[in-house]
Amino acid sequence: MIKLIVSALSLVTYLSLTLSQVSAASFALTKIGALDLGGKTYPEWWYTAVNPTFYGTGEASKEVTILIGSDSHKVTADSSGNWAYYAELAGGDYDIKVSQGSSAYSFKLHLGQGLPANLGGSQSSQSTQSTGSVPLTGYNQIAAIGFGVGLALLASYFYISGDVDKKSLIEKRLLNEDR
Repeated sequence: MIKLIVSALSLVTYLSLTLSQVSAASFALTKIGALDLGGKTYPEWWYTAVNPTFYGTGEASKEVTILIGSDSHKVTADSSGNWAYYAELAGGDYDIKVSQGSSAYSFKLHLGQGLPANLGGSQSSQSTQSTGSVPLTGYNQIAAIGFGVGLALLASYFYISGDVDKKSLIEKRLLNEDR
């Protein structure tokens, strides 16, 4: 009986240590605004927008600390381990440290700036974003939808007002193709 209890306690201890190592290893900063970090942990990041939201993963329901310069901010990871923090930051350079428990990641964030030319950046290849939110793309979609609806209405008008013989020929061809 004692061997069974010791074995059970050993198994529970092993599982708890394994799970704590897995959850600690899952701590990461995943995005800065719209910039997906792709698992990279560079010592510096450049982001052309301002007011970024930091996104990450960590241990579920545990506190995450975001240190921006000397200002400390705290958020709690949700039940899936995901967390986010919106930072109101103007353009400039910031020392950032994101941590949860013993896991931490520090880097310098350059906001409102493109990648310097000596690091592969160029003015013509940089994309800018006016805010930290979803970029405005609605104009092109609205124009395309309007054009498509107008074209469909025009085609319907010509079909209805067209020659009756042509309509019946088209209908016969369509019916024959369906068979």
